[in-house]
Amino acid sequence: MKTAVPKSTTRLFLALACLLIINSCSKEPDELKSPEQVDSSIGLIVTKNNIPSDNYTFGEISAITKFRPNANDIIVFKSDKGVFSNNSNTYSVNVSSNDTTRAFLKYNKSDIVRVTATIYNKYSKEVFVNFQTSFPTQILVSPDSSTLQPLFTSKCLIKSTLTRQIGSVSEGLLTNYYDSVATSSGGSIGTFLNNTYSNSQGQTTVEYWLQDTTYHGFVFIKSYIDTDTGRVTGVNKIYIQ
Repeated sequence: MKTAVPKSTTRLFLALACLLIINSCSKEPDELKSPEQVDSSIGLIVTKNNIPSDNYTFGEISAITKFRPNANDIIVFKSDKGVFSNNSNTYSVNVSSNDTTRAFLKYNKSDIVRVTATIYNKYSKEVFVNFQTSFPTQILVSPDSSTLQPLFTSKCLIKSTLTRQIGSVSEGLLTNYYDSVATSSGGSIGTFLNNTYSNSQGQTTVEYWLQDTTYHGFVFIKSYIDTDTGRVTGVNKIYIQ
């Protein structure tokens, strides 16, 4: 004798079966999900880096495109500091047919510069160019007076110009000063005040104040900057009457 299944139980089984079918059809299996698209239309690298900030030597940035360019395709390079070979911080150029388009950047300060490259006004990448300190190879020391009276109030302005064989010296360098009398024992008779950092022309100033009124004769004004290749010095003299 067969036991009859209650109608309420049959309806419950049918509802559960329909629910399982609906859920299995509405969800896409993980392995069938479409992967997110990653933009690879342009690559950007620094092909010449760690250059001196002498406003002469160029860093090189290469944009590599992943497609064959059309005749009017343009890449726009922009930098937050420095200038490109067109003397602007923006440089627009046609995409090179050999897939690599280059831009050249120079700067006069020791710093890290951000460069971006954009194509189609849509795809963009950025890199960082490192500009290192451009040290002087010579220091020219020029007092504004060749003589001083032996008085505590005597002072003169010392102007120094930092130069190098190629390009200009980085801005913001501080020149060190000291004095030495023209005797066998040497020694200092003055002090230096209000020393300034070098400007874009490599010029810097300092005030020299006499502190010894008993000395008469020449005093040498000496300057120096320690660089990555050694010490660079400069010298001049003042006559104390």
